[in-house]
Amino acid sequence: MNCALTFEYEFSRDDDDFGWLLARLQTPDFSGRNGMWVQWQDLTDFAASLSQYPFTNPAVCEWGFGEEGKFTPVTKLSLSAAGVRGGLIADVFLANYYEPANFAQSRFQTDYPSVTEFQRQLERMMRREGSDATLIGSKLNHS
Repeated sequence: MNCALTFEYEFSRDDDDFGWLLARLQTPDFSGRNGMWVQWQDLTDFAASLSQYPFTNPAVCEWGFGEEGKFTPVTKLSLSAAGVRGGLIADVFLANYYEPANFAQSRFQTDYPSVTEFQRQLERMMRREGSDATLIGSKLNHS
């Protein structure tokens, strides 16, 4: 496995509903990272959505902001089925919160065991029993 997306969540000091989500993407070709304020319930709900098997619809988490009626995505992960052999595709988008035109975007292969481990790590992180959650995968073969 040579691709990874890692989420780290820092709960607010006043136990507000929002905390800082740091996302880091690492691939053989490039890396990117960003951060933004996210409600902890959103991450908990996303973790729960990862228990579906098989993925009949993509599992998606997306955060951003709206200005003047226009939504600007900042952090997005979509997991969808790829073929009949049980593979999955992770689509990742990470933009700079202050300059969203600067972004990193990648697709990589992953699988159900990796998603299950990512789900467990997310759940532990949201219970404050772990520091991060990492989804691992492999570079897509375009041959």
